[in-house]
Amino acid sequence: MIKIFEYFFKKEIPVLMYHRLINNEEEIGKNTIYLNVDEFEKQLKYLKDNNYITITFKDLYKIPKEERKNKKYIILTFDDGYKDNYDLLFPLLKKYNMKAVVYMVSDEKYNKWDVEASEEKRFDLMSKNEMLEMYKSGLVEFGGHTLHHPKLDTLSEEEQRYEIEENKIYLEKTLGEKLYSFAYPYGIFNETSKKIVKELGFNYGIATDSGKFYIEDDLYQVRRIGIFSDITMSKFKRRVKGNYNLKYTR
Repeated sequence: MIKIFEYFFKKEIPVLMYHRLINNEEEIGKNTIYLNVDEFEKQLKYLKDNNYITITFKDLYKIPKEERKNKKYIILTFDDGYKDNYDLLFPLLKKYNMKAVVYMVSDEKYNKWDVEASEEKRFDLMSKNEMLEMYKSGLVEFGGHTLHHPKLDTLSEEEQRYEIEENKIYLEKTLGEKLYSFAYPYGIFNETSKKIVKELGFNYGIATDSGKFYIEDDLYQVRRIGIFSDITMSKFKRRVKGNYNLKYTR
C-alpha cells in the first residue's frame, strides 16, 4: 500500500538530460547521445499540450518550495554546448516559447574529449556570439561544465578547482550574470568536486543517473533523466510524470 501511495503521490520536478540534436543521418556519431530534431519537437509539443512549464535552475531557485507542487514544472538540460543546440534547439525554443539550460565547455572548439578517447566524429561547439544570442533571448540559461570536459575524479583538488572555476569566470564574464548550476562532465565526480562547486557559489550541482529523488535532498547531486535516440514517445511520457526516478532512488 505504501509503495502504491508513493508511486501516485510522490512527485518531483523532472530534469531531462540531452546532448546533441540532429536532422540527418550523416550527423550520427559513434555515441548515442543524440536525438533527431523531429522527435525532439514532438516532445516539446507534448509538453506544451499537457501544460508543462519549462524552467531554468535560476527560476527554480526563486520559486518558493510550497509553490513547486502546484504546477507541472520541468527542466530541459543540454550538455557540452554543441553548435546544433544553436542551429536546431534554439529555433524550437523560440517557436514554442520554452526554456532550456545549456552546460557549456568553454575552452574547446569541438568535442575533443570524445574524439581523442573513442575516435568519435568531430562535432563543433557553439561560438561565443551564438551563446550570447541564445542567452539574450531569455529562453536559454547557461551553466558550468569545465574548461576541457575531464573526468573530475581523476584530478587533484587543485586541478578540479581550476577546471571548474576558470570555466565559471569565463562564462559569467561573457554573459554578465551569475551561474546557478554546474553539470559534472560524464556525470563523474567525487565529494571534492561537490565541495568545490558549492564553495564557488553554484546553487546546484547536476549529475546524471545518480542522486536523491528530491532535488532539495542533495542540491549538489541533482539526478537527471537521460533522453537519447532510443527513447520512444511512450517512454518519454513515462519519464516526465514526476515519479520516474522512484525505482532508482529507494
